[in-house]
Amino acid sequence: QLLHQIGRQTAETFGISPDAFFLCFDAYNYGCQHGYFEYVLGKTDSTKEVAQLICEKVDNSFPPKSKFYCYHGMGHGVMMAQAYDLNRSLDTCNSLGSSLAADGCWQGVFMENVNAGMRGESKEGVFSKTDPLAPCNQLEEKYQHECFINHSGYLMNYFNNDISQASRACLAAPEAKILSCMQSIGLMVTNPVWQVNLSKNTATLAFEDVAWELCRQFPSDYIDQCVIGGIDNIMNFDQLNIQRASAFCTTVGLPFRESCMAKIGSGMRANTNDTEIIRQRCSNLGVNYSQKCLQGAGLNL
Repeated sequence: QLLHQIGRQTAETFGISPDAFFLCFDAYNYGCQHGYFEYVLGKTDSTKEVAQLICEKVDNSFPPKSKFYCYHGMGHGVMMAQAYDLNRSLDTCNSLGSSLAADGCWQGVFMENVNAGMRGESKEGVFSKTDPLAPCNQLEEKYQHECFINHSGYLMNYFNNDISQASRACLAAPEAKILSCMQSIGLMVTNPVWQVNLSKNTATLAFEDVAWELCRQFPSDYIDQCVIGGIDNIMNFDQLNIQRASAFCTTVGLPFRESCMAKIGSGMRANTNDTEIIRQRCSNLGVNYSQKCLQGAGLNL
């Protein structure tokens, strides 16, 4: 919430532009960027106008993920501006035009919706006391991935932080979205704040050991999805610092290590246009895994 306030003040002080938006650093779940858009959307007549002023001006000089995350931040702002009305917020996202814009905006809307649900401030009827997968399993198919990939916080509330029960609940999701639901929970296992809630061993085990302990509570056929979610979360926050990511990947079971290392590569590629940095970081993983890292980044040896 403090970062939201900093974001609002950033917009008020520095105005509406990509340069002003990216003054907001991305720590603490991008709270500054969310607050930035909350302020901007309250001061303009058209969400599409804001998209053109800010997100559409994010060019190739920015890291590859930047435009998507710009729209993601806008989605948070849209949800706040629409007083947490899910359907109206999704309709607003749909007005942005491109599929990238809509998808990024949907993701922000659903994340903000779960935040509200966890605080007990969501609109009545959005979540269910009897169906842990609502509203995701009730939406049009095009929205379901972004809904499920952000649903883990509500699942933890529903199942009192029991990661085994929550992951098994994902098995009841529409078949094509089971992986999204599982990966959503995987995102939590490498979040140190959530680790404290999900494991009793945070005082005695290293960060990566706690994460792997939690992954092993998934249904056996879906442990790989926990690993994917876990490494995605690390790379989203650590960006080009692969120390924690490498520790996690070398801790997980051997069948999952190569795909984990590849995710380190793709995670770095999303955060920089400098391929030499990626090559150097991948080489630090050693001869057994450097190639997988490079392949994940779309690079050759």
